[in-house]
Amino acid sequence: MTTEFAGFISQLPIALALAGVFLVAGFLVTRLAFRESPVARFLCQLASFGGFTFMLLAAGVLPSEPTPRVGDDLTLFMISGFKIVWWVAAAWLVSGFFRAALVFRRQPRETRFLQDLFVGVIYAAAGLAIVANVFDMPVGGLLAASGVVAIVLGLALQSTLGDVFSGVVLNLARPYHPGDWIILDGGTQGRVIETDWRATHILTPDNDLAIIPNSMIARAKLINASQPMRAHGLTIVVRLEPTVAPSGGRVALQAALLSCNRILRTPVPTVVVRGLDAVAMEYEIQFFVSNVEEGPDAQTELFDLVFRHCASAGIRLAPPSGSPVPLALRVARPEAADMPRRLLDHLSIFAPLSEEERVQLAPKMKRRIHKAGDILVKQGSVAQALFILSAGVLVAIQSAGTGEEEAMRLAPGDSFGEAGLLAGAATMFTIRALTKVTVYEIAKADLAPIFEQRPAIAAELGEILARRVAVGKARLEEFADRDKPDETLATRLGQRVKELFGLA
Repeated sequence: MTTEFAGFISQLPIALALAGVFLVAGFLVTRLAFRESPVARFLCQLASFGGFTFMLLAAGVLPSEPTPRVGDDLTLFMISGFKIVWWVAAAWLVSGFFRAALVFRRQPRETRFLQDLFVGVIYAAAGLAIVANVFDMPVGGLLAASGVVAIVLGLALQSTLGDVFSGVVLNLARPYHPGDWIILDGGTQGRVIETDWRATHILTPDNDLAIIPNSMIARAKLINASQPMRAHGLTIVVRLEPTVAPSGGRVALQAALLSCNRILRTPVPTVVVRGLDAVAMEYEIQFFVSNVEEGPDAQTELFDLVFRHCASAGIRLAPPSGSPVPLALRVARPEAADMPRRLLDHLSIFAPLSEEERVQLAPKMKRRIHKAGDILVKQGSVAQALFILSAGVLVAIQSAGTGEEEAMRLAPGDSFGEAGLLAGAATMFTIRALTKVTVYEIAKADLAPIFEQRPAIAAELGEILARRVAVGKARLEEFADRDKPDETLATRLGQRVKELFGLA
C-alpha cells in the first residue's frame, strides 16, 4: 500500500462520517420542514449537497473517477457506496432546482407531466454515470442490451406507451391547460383537472371525473372553450308566427337580449332572420356568456325572456318545422284595455286572487308610457305604488362612489317599488327606461286591503325584494369592495310587513 493511499485511508472515516451527517441532515430538514415550499427545499438541498461534496473531496474521493482497486474490501465498499449516493444526490438536487424554477414561473401544476418526465431522465442519467464511474463498466454494452429489452417491452406495452407518447405531445403542444373547459368528439366535455403519464382527468358538468386516455385525445377533434378568451358564444333558434313584419319579431327578440342579465354586452349579441314562409319566421340568436359553465343558465333565462317579450308584443311561437297541420294564424296583439286583466291572470304574485278580486282590481291599474332614458323611480325615494312592467326594458342603477353601476335589468312581468310599498323604505335603485316602456301602477291604498286578506301576496313581494337587493349588492361587489350584504334583510322585511298590515 502506498504512503499516499495510507494517508487517504487514515482521513477517510472522519470525512465520510461528516459527509454522511451533511446528507442525512439535509434530507431530514427538507422532508420535515420544507415539504410545502419547493424553493426553500431546493436551497436546503443545495447546502446539504455542497457540504456532502466538500467532505468527499476533502477525503480524496472523486465521484467522477473509478475507485482504485487497492485496500481492503470494506474500504472499497464504503467509497463506492458514497459515490453512488453522490450521484443520486446530484440527480436529487437537479430535479429540485427544476421544480423550484417552475414555482418561480407559477407553473407547478400545469407542467406536472413534464416534471415527471424530466426527473426520470435525470435519474436515468445518474444511473448510467454510476455504472461508468463507480463500477468502471462500459456503458455502450449496457445500452445495447437495454435496447433489446426496450423492444420487447414496447411490443408488450404498445397501448400504454401510445398513451405516454401522446401525453408527451399534448404537454409540448399545450392545446389546453388545467382549468380550461374542453369539448371532445362524442359530446364529452368538462374542466381539465390534470394530465398525467397516461390520461387526462376531466371534471364533467355532472360533477363526475372522466379519465380519458391521452391517445384518444390526441386523435380526437378538440374544442378549447377557454382559449383564446373565456367568453363563450351560444346560438339558439326561435320560430315565430308571421303575424307581424320580420322587423317586428326582431325588435321583440332584441328586447329579450337587452333585458337578459346573464349574457355579456360585449361582444354584442345579434338577431338574424334565417328564414320566412307562410307558417313561421325563423330567427337565429347569438350571444356570449362569461364562461361555458354559465351557458345553460343564460340560455334558460333567455328563453323565458323571449316568451315574455313576444307575449307582450302579441307574437305567438310558431309550430315545429315540418308540422303536418299548421296552427291557424291570427293576430294576437292584446288591446290596451285588456292588458291589466292579462297581467293579473299571468303574474304568479296575484295567483291567490279570486275572480271577483281581479275584476275589481284591474280598473284601478293605471297605464304609464315612458320613452327611453326616462327615470321612473329615483334612488332614495319612497315609492307609494307597485309598478309592473308590461312592455320594454328597464335598468336598475345604483350609485357606487362617484359613479353609477348597473345592478340588473327588468323585463315584462317584473315589478318594482316593493320596498316603499311593504316597509315604507327608500328604494336602493334608480329605475330608468332602456327602451320605450309601458308600466302599470297599482296604488298602495288599493293594495292594502288585498294584503290584509291575502298575506301570501305581501310575503311573496317581500321575497322578491330580498332577492333583488341581494343580487344588486352582489353585482356591485364585482366592481368595488363593499360591506357584506345584510343577511337579515329578508327577516326584517317580513317583520316590517307584519307590523304594517297586522299579519300573523
